[in-house]
Amino acid sequence: MKTQPRYPIHIHWSEEDGEWIATSPAWPGLSALESAPQKAVLELQKVMRLAAAANAVAARPVPEALSVAALKQAGGVIKIAALAARAGIPAQTLHSKIRRGGVLSPEESAALHGALAAANLTVLGT
Repeated sequence: MKTQPRYPIHIHWSEEDGEWIATSPAWPGLSALESAPQKAVLELQKVMRLAAAANAVAARPVPEALSVAALKQAGGVIKIAALAARAGIPAQTLHSKIRRGGVLSPEESAALHGALAAANLTVLGT
């Protein structure tokens, strides 16, 4: 059985709704609204699994968790230094991880997904 990719999840309190909202930059448009942050995360994970299943049935791509390999391939199209700056990661660190095939921390992955989403970009995994 294939393991589900791990996506970064952002949680914030909504004054307007009076509940916690969970979103993932890997899945724009999906969100979960719950009374507790943990419930919002669990609900979003359920929604992402359902969306992935629906995409599979419709033969649409499923977002991959962001990887160094995917960033390496995207390096010919996007400026890695500019992406690092937007994500708040030292460019030297990101370049080094890409060059050496290092692993992104969950925080780095979330920051990079956020920077890509802010620029309306997505990097598909390999």
